[in-house]
Amino acid sequence: MYHHPTRSRMYCSSIKLCCVLLLYSTSAGAQEGFFWHITDYHYDTTYWSEMRSCSDEVPVRGIYGDYWCDSPWRLVNDSINAMANIRRNVDFILWTGDNVAHIADQYTNETYVVHILRSITDALKTTFPGVKVYATMGNHDWYPSDQFPVISHFLYNATAELWEDWIGDAEQMANFRKGAYYTAKTVRGLRIIGLNTNIYYTSDKLTAAMTDPNGQFAWLEEVLKNAKDAGEKVLITAHVPPGFHVPGKAQWFYDQYNTRFLDISRTYSDILVGMFFGHNHADGFKLLQTSGGGPGVPMFMAPSLTPWRYKNGDEASDMHNPAIRLVKYNQQTGVPLDIHQYYMDLTVSNRNNASDWKLEYKASEAYGQSDLSAVSVDNIIQALKTDKSLLDQYIRHHTVLANGETTVNACDEKCRAELYCGFIHMTEDSFDSCYTAIVGGSARLCSPSFLIAVLVTMCSTVL
Repeated sequence: MYHHPTRSRMYCSSIKLCCVLLLYSTSAGAQEGFFWHITDYHYDTTYWSEMRSCSDEVPVRGIYGDYWCDSPWRLVNDSINAMANIRRNVDFILWTGDNVAHIADQYTNETYVVHILRSITDALKTTFPGVKVYATMGNHDWYPSDQFPVISHFLYNATAELWEDWIGDAEQMANFRKGAYYTAKTVRGLRIIGLNTNIYYTSDKLTAAMTDPNGQFAWLEEVLKNAKDAGEKVLITAHVPPGFHVPGKAQWFYDQYNTRFLDISRTYSDILVGMFFGHNHADGFKLLQTSGGGPGVPMFMAPSLTPWRYKNGDEASDMHNPAIRLVKYNQQTGVPLDIHQYYMDLTVSNRNNASDWKLEYKASEAYGQSDLSAVSVDNIIQALKTDKSLLDQYIRHHTVLANGETTVNACDEKCRAELYCGFIHMTEDSFDSCYTAIVGGSARLCSPSFLIAVLVTMCSTVL
């Protein structure tokens, strides 16, 4: 058969082009992966008996819990099943701690803490077989709560054994047994660093006067230096977040630890693609700026699964719905691309005796950015400074729509200034300078819709 040379060349050229396009398309698609970020389960084994976590009277107990109480097992287990129903095929799971309920130490012990951790660990392993979970301990995952030591301890060893399948090699198991920190590398090449920031927490009286408890800072710097030399990108995950949190003027870290953590993070901001924390119970984000004031490292605080509200006398925090978070990220660079925030309408679910997990928002749609890199988060923060409707939306997200999809309490100029400065300023002095530059020397005042953060600060020893 005769083949026209020109047509043959065109055909081959077309085939090559198609192959190139196909490979590009496949490669581009493969770069987008997902991971779950779950936090603050606060499983209350006494919900159906003594109700020891409940901060107010609950005349009728809902099967999925109550806004005054920590999570019954049905809520914990249902949330894990919901994760699998929404997206079972994920690259990994971040689990940022606080699994024991807000129960007084007199009713718990070390065995009780291990029982809680084992129950949730087993549920995750059963529902997500073969999926790596990068887990970190929360300040409540201890007995007595908050008091993490700098010596070998039964709870460090027992937790390491529960998570050995996930942690991996012997060296990292030794690090965890030493102080509940470790590092691992995903199959895609992203470096995960799991930290124990509970030892920096202002409620840990055992570490108040130290400089580097458990040698974690020295270890962190070494891991980051090696990662940079190897051309790796790094994701940090932990329970208690650093920085200065508003409203309520909460700095969870002791000063010396806050300063050093931020300095280390700025030094390696070129390889740190994001930090993921729990502890605050509310939905929020911050941006660590570089020493030159540019976008450095984005920080994401996921909302809690527990709907527990704080109450002290006549003061009480706002309601917030149970939440689970799915993160889309670039598998090659590690950069977070989007947040798909899911929640359970607790009132509706209890009324219908059936769980009701829904998509609350996608960050890309809510904030108009194509990714959640440091530059994009900086763009969002700048928009929040001037766009009142966007800030109102952020406030609704903060409590996971517990006050409705449209309702939001007033946030005046001082409130907006406080929130804006809180997004980017990590110390009280820096925050005060920012606030004064915007509104002058007027007293700070923020809207009641953020009362949860104020009250959380007042009761930092129980969070």
